[in-house]
Amino acid sequence: MTKEGRENFFMQMPLGYAYYEIIIGSTERAREYVLAEANDAFFDLWSLDKEKAFHNNVSLLLKDEAKASAWHTFHEHLGNAEKEKHFTVIIGKRSFKVTVYTPAPDGLAAIFDEITEINGELESQREINERLTREIDIFFNSTQDGLFFLEYKNGEFRYIRNNSVHQKLTGMTIPLMEGKTPIEAMGDDVGGILQEGYKKCVATGVTIMYEETVEFKGSPRDWLVRLTPVKENGKVSYIIGSRLDITELKKLREDKEQLLENLNSMFTEHSAVMLIIDMKTGKILNANPSACRFYGYTREEILAMHIQDISETSNDAIKRMRVQNHNNEKPYSLFTHRLKSGEVKMVDVYSSPITYEGENQLFSIIFDVSDREKFRYDLYWDNELLSVTLNSIGDGVVTTDNEGKVTYLNQAAQEITGWNNETASERPFEEIFDLRNEATGESISNPISAVLKTGKIVGLANHTVLLNRQGDFIPITDSAAPIKDQTGHMYGVVMVFHDVSHEKRQQRRIMYLSYHDSLTEIFNRRYIEEEMIRIDRASMLPIAVIMGDVNGLKVTNDVFGHKTGDLLLKEVAKTFQHTIQKNGIAGRWGGDEFLILLPKTDTIKAQDIIQQLEEEFKKNDRLPLQISVSLGFDVKHSVYENLHQILQKAEEQMYHKKLLEGKSWRNRIINTLLATLHEKSMETEEHALRIETYCIAMAEKLDLAPEEKNDLALLSMLHDIGKVGISMEILKKPGPLSDEEWKEVKRHPEIGYRIAQNTPELSTVSEYILSHHERWDGTGYPRGLKENEIPLLCRILAVADAYDAMTSNLVYRMAMDSQNAMEEIRRCAGTQFDPSVAELFLELNKIY
Repeated sequence: MTKEGRENFFMQMPLGYAYYEIIIGSTERAREYVLAEANDAFFDLWSLDKEKAFHNNVSLLLKDEAKASAWHTFHEHLGNAEKEKHFTVIIGKRSFKVTVYTPAPDGLAAIFDEITEINGELESQREINERLTREIDIFFNSTQDGLFFLEYKNGEFRYIRNNSVHQKLTGMTIPLMEGKTPIEAMGDDVGGILQEGYKKCVATGVTIMYEETVEFKGSPRDWLVRLTPVKENGKVSYIIGSRLDITELKKLREDKEQLLENLNSMFTEHSAVMLIIDMKTGKILNANPSACRFYGYTREEILAMHIQDISETSNDAIKRMRVQNHNNEKPYSLFTHRLKSGEVKMVDVYSSPITYEGENQLFSIIFDVSDREKFRYDLYWDNELLSVTLNSIGDGVVTTDNEGKVTYLNQAAQEITGWNNETASERPFEEIFDLRNEATGESISNPISAVLKTGKIVGLANHTVLLNRQGDFIPITDSAAPIKDQTGHMYGVVMVFHDVSHEKRQQRRIMYLSYHDSLTEIFNRRYIEEEMIRIDRASMLPIAVIMGDVNGLKVTNDVFGHKTGDLLLKEVAKTFQHTIQKNGIAGRWGGDEFLILLPKTDTIKAQDIIQQLEEEFKKNDRLPLQISVSLGFDVKHSVYENLHQILQKAEEQMYHKKLLEGKSWRNRIINTLLATLHEKSMETEEHALRIETYCIAMAEKLDLAPEEKNDLALLSMLHDIGKVGISMEILKKPGPLSDEEWKEVKRHPEIGYRIAQNTPELSTVSEYILSHHERWDGTGYPRGLKENEIPLLCRILAVADAYDAMTSNLVYRMAMDSQNAMEEIRRCAGTQFDPSVAELFLELNKIY
């Protein structure tokens, strides 16, 4: 391009253009620049006047103060320009890239290219880059991991930078490591270890993570290292690394592993039985070998079971206990577990919730306490036995502590004192036991205090009484003893005391019985004999002795029973005591004999007393028979007479009187018994007379002897005399009798027999009375005699008695006519009746 063409090109450019001529001063360094040419863009840029600008010195052209600084900067660059030079000038708010070059030796050209917009973009990007750099630095230095960058080039690793965490952990600051290889930065040992990891990352070309133990800052630490390769064109150029100190974490992990190992060892090797149980279902999730051995199952068997399969406790109860264990409401429970062998064991189960395989389960430790429970059971029963023993014995037992305060009262002690354990506990002994002398009422010394002082057994004095809570005086005997263990240490005192009220009453009773008759409660023979000695002196003369013998005691016993016989003796004794009152002493001398001693009583007075006694006996109506007592007496007038001889004379007189009155009394007895029989039963006097008529008629036909006829007549009257000893309710019962009632009725032949035996005038018919209910076929009573074993008079009486009974009205049935009655006798001949006697009776009835 020609100079003219080039000038035209620059003059039309939108860029500012100026050409300066170089003017050399007097020295080579003194140079001045004169504007030779410039385009409009240049003038507009600097706001120069064209006319004034051309051919003027550059330093003198610009007058705009706002642009003076930029013009001055431009002028300085012109002066320093050598060949081609580039620089930036800021004019106001506009930025220009200035290119200065020397197209000729004496000239210099400047081109102004506005870069304001480009600079704005660059500034904005620079700010963004600075912000990103700050943010990266914040992130880089704020992470908990130690970060570092490596450049990989030509087979070498060189550190670029690391963050503050990495610097703190390793002591590798920027100046120490930047641009250095691992060996240069850390030495052969440590650097070699680090470099091996970097090589693996490059070799794999992927992110790797591994643990390594490296000594930084003088102490070995465990690190978790993560290396990420950065590739350019498919090759690793950089490595971004992170390093986390896991020394403590690794130690915790190792400790955890050791703990787990220890726990597992405890679970598997401990002798205690251990189970892990599902909280909800009760399934056994794990069992240690001790559990397998204890229950007798293999591990596979026991893991297929539920705890309900082992426990004897109900499922609902087990479920409740699992909930209680889970809530820590109950640390342990007592269960009954059945082993595979069928043996039952008592076990304590200590359970607590644990996390097992991510679930909340129950961990149970089980102890065989069968021996303990047996011991507890035995101890319980020992205590029960002791308690029952203490509360069953009649003696009172009280214990105190070493301060003399009551700790226990057994049942007997509570009953005697009126205190119970609740009210008496912790009270002083003397407050509960008010002990006094029986005679004086004065308090006696406290036996508990004496034992506590001496440590020896102490007994109560005789005649000690206890004033109980109700205010009663209870006579007691006791002894107090120390409670000591095997070493001799004393824990308190036990006092055993006995209420002797009963014994004293018994003593009084024994004393009373030794001088009194137990039945009639009047003096006995022993007392009378001693009293005879006591009163046998002159001051007591005259002394009358009355002897009495009760008539009919044996008959009364046989007929009415021994209770009535006892009542007879009691009534006689009461009559004696009531009659003599304080004038003498009455006593029972023997079985049915009584004796009266009357000091200062003469013959006339003795006779008056006998008369009073006889009248009193006649008045007594409290017995089924009138009381009859034969009485005899004699009087001692002189000291020279023997009182025992007087007694003998009184006895002889009594027997004489008994002999004289015997027959009339026996007649009265018979009449009384017959009257009683007629009153109690249907046996009327007319019935007896009819039977006698029938019997005598048969006796005449049989040509019996007169004595047999007399006995038959007496038997007709007295055969049912024994019914006086049978209850009236049975005899007059309107309906059938029960088996027991029949058994009672069948006793009357034996009762009648005893009555006749005890009455001489009736003894000849006693055997007939006994046998009058025997039957011909042997089914009668009481001895089951048959046929001719039965006395003839009894066989005659049986037919006559049966006929009259059938033809008489009874309470429970009406009488049948004579013809039917005779037919019944004919029918029963050979079974109930003697056939020949029955036939004789029937023949006689035809005549009549």
